[in-house]
Amino acid sequence: MTKSRRLAYLALIGNMVLWALAIPIAKRGFADGLTPTTFLLGRYLLAIPLSLPIIFSLYKKSSVRAAFVPKTLLKIILLELLGTVIALLLLYEGVNRTTAVEASLIAITWPIFVTIGGVLWLKEKEEFHELLGLILAIAGTTILVVKPLVNGTSLSGNLVGNLLIVGQNISIAIYYLSAKKIYAPLNKWAVTHLSFWVGLGGFASLEIFQGGNPISSLDKVVANPSPWPLLAIVYMAIGGSILGLTLYLIGQDKIEASEAAVFTYLEPVISIPAAMFLLRESIGPLEILGAAIIALGVYLVSIRPKKRKTIAQ
Repeated sequence: MTKSRRLAYLALIGNMVLWALAIPIAKRGFADGLTPTTFLLGRYLLAIPLSLPIIFSLYKKSSVRAAFVPKTLLKIILLELLGTVIALLLLYEGVNRTTAVEASLIAITWPIFVTIGGVLWLKEKEEFHELLGLILAIAGTTILVVKPLVNGTSLSGNLVGNLLIVGQNISIAIYYLSAKKIYAPLNKWAVTHLSFWVGLGGFASLEIFQGGNPISSLDKVVANPSPWPLLAIVYMAIGGSILGLTLYLIGQDKIEASEAAVFTYLEPVISIPAAMFLLRESIGPLEILGAAIIALGVYLVSIRPKKRKTIAQ
């Protein structure tokens, strides 16, 4: 293993741990009065000044300046409304309504939805084992989504939360497939920095639309006797948005994107124990069954055919 690949693996493991803790920590904040909209508003309000030194240091690069060209900037804003505002709102509204264990297991399947979108929309060809893997991954996700019906949970409970997270997976798949060509020549940090501004404006607008005041909502977080609402915001701004993303970009830059995506599927190894510790949640037979089927599906999708050796080799 080369030094570059070892660095990539370490960066992606660090990223995986930071992002895996996001849902349990956010859920802990929600339990003490934090709302998803205020959580996301505070996250981006804090993330923007933290990212400014990074974007200023990179601004000399042509790939960074290209993101700020008016025509490209408009495309980024429109795409980030989907990938940042809509997708994250669906995710954390879902987390607020379901368990962190179920949310973590369903949320990690978004790369599968990207693959399905590539097959249906971009007419990408898949091998038989990949198609079988997709079917299994969707079957496992379905088990987790409908589990509340098996347990007799009302439609206003976990089922709606699980469906919202599936909606996030679909939204993020459309976002990635749409952004594939537009973002290819652009610096990823420039796009991310702009997404912070889109997120700030979007969630501030949602606070007002819901009848709240962004400033007073954040004041309530600071005044909350429980530290968890504020800790959740600070963690996501620093750990999720700055450190986590930086590690992901470092890792993805040094190995294949498909290989980097595999680390996403390791997140439940961290998120489930964290949910059990912070939220006193448990994992039952249906969660284990759904997770096992998803894992098998992901394994089949990730198999790469062996290259045939030529005589010269």
